[in-house]
Amino acid sequence: SPSDAAAKVAAVTGSLPPADPAVTAAAGAETEAARKNAAALAQTLMAKTRPGTGNAYLTRKGFPGRECRMLTGTHRAGGVSWRAGDLVVPLYDDSGELVNLQLISADGRKRTLKGGQVRGTCHILEGQNQAGKRLWIAEGYATALTVHHLTGETVMVALSSVNLLSLASLARQKHPACQIVLAADRDLSGDGQTKAAAAADACEGVVALPPVFGDWNDAFTQYGGEATRKAIYDAIRPPAESPFDTMSEAEFSAMSTSEKAMRIYEHYGEALAVDANGQLLSRYENGVWKVLPPQDFARDVAGLFQRLRAPFSSGKVASVVDTLKLIIPQQEAPSRRLIGFRNGVLDTQNGTFHPHSPSHWMRTLCDVDFTPPVDGETLETHAPAFWRWLDRAAGGRAEKRDVILAALFMVLANRYDWQLFLEVTGPGGSGKSIMAEIATLLAGEDNATSATIETLESPRERAALTGFSLIRLPDQEKWSGDGAGLKAITGGDAVSVDPKYRDAYSTHIPAV
Repeated sequence: SPSDAAAKVAAVTGSLPPADPAVTAAAGAETEAARKNAAALAQTLMAKTRPGTGNAYLTRKGFPGRECRMLTGTHRAGGVSWRAGDLVVPLYDDSGELVNLQLISADGRKRTLKGGQVRGTCHILEGQNQAGKRLWIAEGYATALTVHHLTGETVMVALSSVNLLSLASLARQKHPACQIVLAADRDLSGDGQTKAAAAADACEGVVALPPVFGDWNDAFTQYGGEATRKAIYDAIRPPAESPFDTMSEAEFSAMSTSEKAMRIYEHYGEALAVDANGQLLSRYENGVWKVLPPQDFARDVAGLFQRLRAPFSSGKVASVVDTLKLIIPQQEAPSRRLIGFRNGVLDTQNGTFHPHSPSHWMRTLCDVDFTPPVDGETLETHAPAFWRWLDRAAGGRAEKRDVILAALFMVLANRYDWQLFLEVTGPGGSGKSIMAEIATLLAGEDNATSATIETLESPRERAALTGFSLIRLPDQEKWSGDGAGLKAITGGDAVSVDPKYRDAYSTHIPAV
């Protein structure tokens, strides 16, 4: 219990002597002295800077004409020798006093003065647009400069994600009526997003994430000014209200069937698509297009009628749904070079990693986060438990390990287009069930289902397989037949599906 745990901790720490007040006071005095020395050095260095354009770092970031302060001589700080022409960013506390500097070299190395205050300090880029109405906070100087350039609005530079929380709280105290926007970095680890979200909660602000992994300057250099400006304002635009929140029963009832279908499309955030055969509806959620069971979707549409107290019938609902299928975009085939993860998609052709987008048309995701490889990374050293299972299942043979890894990659990348199916055989305890569990992990629990060969062969039972990327046939009993359904699915051919209470149709089942 918590009380027992507290008692055990107290038993260990209770005998420790309390901190010596003199030691604590001395440490505080040393910290204050270091801050004063750094502030004095900042004043001295600022006096030796010059304004100018063409800074090497800012030129690399896309702002060669931006006037800034640069060193006029050499200086040693933070283990780095700074040279003339390096960028100097003055940092001020909440009273407006210069207390520190950030030095940035041409190749992007950054340091502040030793012992200088960082928490609660910032550099401000003053803007004219939305003055007093909206205030931005960014991690780095280049990010802040990008946002300032594209919006013309005031931006505070926090220097790091660690300083976001304290700076956001100070900004809210000084500007109680302002909208505060955190121009956060989209980190692969999620650290930048997490700290920005915490800062936004503290100041009742909003978070604006760039459309690429990195910061808003990365988006600016990759996509250009106009596209990035649009992305910035899209990121802070509040989510659209459902028309069913504001519409009256009379307005809805007076609409044509196509107008009702459009209102339903807007209610779902325009995140609906229909398959190539015009039968199956999918909704984009968390990076993946998920098939909507027809009966469930029909009940949801009926629920929207009921919300407005509008009269309906099964025929009216079916008519609206069928009309909707003619309006919404047609689902495209997912790119075979992309592998989906929880935190984005990996392009296997060029090795780049991108945020999720509806235009990727991903139907499945691996239920793990992607992390970049580290130098010298191997399965044997970095995934020892998996390696032990793999080596045991392969009987210590390298060629068999490669076959098992290829099979798992087939599941991970959803390479149904290899026109193969996987048959795993072996005595009890040889690792068959573990391989099935690993395959399920790679495909994602929601994307995997269990079936029998009879399910694959029966048009009526095939309806249960649509929308899945991994079909497991566990402990298959002896079976005889021509296997036409199995061959059609693994061969990438369309198969007939005959669901109950609906018309039969033909579709592809892109599953391993």
